[in-house]
Formats: sequence, structure tokens, C-alpha cells
Amino acid sequence: MSKKQKILYLATLAEWGGAQTYIFDLATSLRNKYDILVALGGKQNGELIKRLTKLNIPVYYLENLQRSVNFYRDWLAFWNIVKLLKQTKPDIVHLNSSKAGSLGALAAKCCKIKKVIYTVHGLVLNEPLTLPKKIFYWLAEWLSAKFKNNLICVSEYDKKSLLKYKISRPKKIVVIHNGLDLKNLRFYSKEDARQRLYKRLYNPNLTMEQWSNGAMIGCIANFYQTKGLIYLIEAAREIKDNNIKFIIIGDGPERRTLTELIENYKLNDSVYLLGIIDGAAQYLKAFDIFVLPSIKEGLVYTLIEARAAGRPIIATNVGGNPEIVEHNKNGLLVAAKDFNALAENIINLLQNKPLLEKFSNNNPETAKKFDFSRMVEETEKIYQ
Repeated sequence: MSKKQKILYLATLAEWGGAQTYIFDLATSLRNKYDILVALGGKQNGELIKRLTKLNIPVYYLENLQRSVNFYRDWLAFWNIVKLLKQTKPDIVHLNSSKAGSLGALAAKCCKIKKVIYTVHGLVLNEPLTLPKKIFYWLAEWLSAKFKNNLICVSEYDKKSLLKYKISRPKKIVVIHNGLDLKNLRFYSKEDARQRLYKRLYNPNLTMEQWSNGAMIGCIANFYQTKGLIYLIEAAREIKDNNIKFIIIGDGPERRTLTELIENYKLNDSVYLLGIIDGAAQYLKAFDIFVLPSIKEGLVYTLIEARAAGRPIIATNVGGNPEIVEHNKNGLLVAAKDFNALAENIINLLQNKPLLEKFSNNNPETAKKFDFSRMVEETEKIYQ
């Protein structure tokens, strides 16, 4: 019997997000065919570390691997990765996110790893950057790409971006859309989801009846600048209707900024930050419209989940969003940062019941093209 190949997945952060969902899904589905190891930076108690540990999948925590640029810590992180690669001797290194992608590729080169894969979950060069930062990140992506066998893009948009910036040759780039196990997705009913969300509120002045009545606009996202959540709050300010509630599930470094914005605009009775909720997608049917106001994206799992839940969607026309949301077919696309357009589209869609119903009916069927088994199968081909 031949020996199992060993795969090491490496990501910058352990906090839950799209890249972490991707790693978790691949690691758990392939663990019987490969020896799986995962190395992560960010927070030591990050959600991905917790979930993998429960399943007895080996996890290595890299304390110096963090999202922000710090040349001293990045240098230490590089040597931490080199040491880990020498210790574990993986056959395949699968890198995720920009920092891990650059440092990991250089470390893999030093350790003579034969197979290095890099998944782009939204190219950093598509973020709003100063010119010096853009040059720095371009150099990091361009140089490290020379030591990668394949670059997996989760969207066609990311592939076009890699080619536009001349990061790598076309033959090394492949597009594999993110996938979900749609057969096992379960959603609470609208009434049940709203009741469960109500129990998470810290507002004794709001009755269950007041909470459930009226329209609910929902968003599930990490609180990073690139998620554009301030523009959703600006849109809520433009609308300022107590019969329309904005529910944002998630957490992150922008929480204080968002909280202050809500208080300054006196939106405490219409905008609610509910924090992190395990299995947040189960609550999607609580929302009349799902909104994603991102400035930059790869291919978002929550949009696929919203489609599977039959939610009408309004998303920004960035990254891979247009590959999930087809304008006027299963949702609406608006320009990033344009909170006036976002507010206008929310109001117009709420008032257009036939269009709401059309989007709702189109979404579950069209979500099938983002099937989990397809993603795993196509990724395995890259490993071979």
C-alpha cells in the first residue's frame, strides 16, 4: 500500500472567514486520503484552530504570522515556517491569503518543497492602497509566484487581476469557484430565525412583536474595512425608517468604528450588531434582503449561502460578486462605496414584491453550480 501524501495548509489568520472555511472544508473532506496538517497565524484561540483541534487534525500555531506588515515579525514568521516545513516534510504546501502566500512560497523554496499551491481569496492589489504599498505588495506577489506551481483563483475576476498585474503566466493559473455542501445546508424558518436572533439582543425596550414586524435587511461579514460595512450604516441613515431593521452578524477590528457610527447617527433602534453567531447561515431566512457592501472580495461563501436560502441579494459590483449575483436575475449589483445607491435599491426592492419573489425563487436553483464536491474534485486534480 502506497504511503499517503502529506498536505500542509497555511493561512495568515485563524479567525473564521472565507479562507478559513475553504481550508476547513478541504482538510476535513480529504483527511482520509491524505495526511493533513494546518498551520495558522492570527489569534491563538481562533475559530479554525478550535474546530480542527476538535477533529484531531494537527494544527501548528505561528505566533509571528500576522496580517499587518511588521518586517521584524514577518522575518521571524518566515523562519518559523521554514522550521515547520523541515520538521513536518510535507509533499504539498497549499498557501492561502497574501502574507502566508508570499512568506510560505519563499520558505517552501528554501526547503525544496516540490509542490506549492496558492489560492487567491481576493487579490490584495485590488484593495485601496497607497502607491508605495501597492508597489511593495506587487513585488511580494510577483516574486513569490515564481516559486508556486499553481495559483488557484476562486473567481474569474481574480484570474483577470493576476494577468492584469502580470503576477504569473496564464498556464499556472486555474479558476476553481468556492463550493458548499448544499445538500446538508439547513435554514431556520423566517419566524424561528427571527425569534432566535431576538434572544441575542440587549434591548429590553424592544418587544418580540416590534422586532419581528417590518422588514429586515441582513449582512453576515467579518468587521474589516474591505467589507464596506460603514456604507451599509450610511445607507441605513439615509433610509432612517424604524420599520426597517439592519442586522449585522460578525465581529472584527472595525467594531468600535461601526458602534460609534451607529451611536452618532442615532440608529440604535434600527441597526443591530449581533456579534459572531455559530452557524450564522442558518439564520438567513430571517432577512427580507441580504446585503453585502464589500469594497473588495474573492468569492464569498455567504453570498452562495444566501442564494441557497432563497434570499434576494444586493451586493457591490466587486471581485467575484457578479459571478454569484446576476443583476436583475437573482439580485442587484451596486457600485462599491455608493451608499445612496445602496439605500435607493433597498427601498425600491422592498416596495417591488414581484421582483423580491422573482429573486427569491431564482436563487436556490442557481446556487447548485457552487457545489462542494466539484470544488474538492477540481482541487485534487491540482494536487496530482
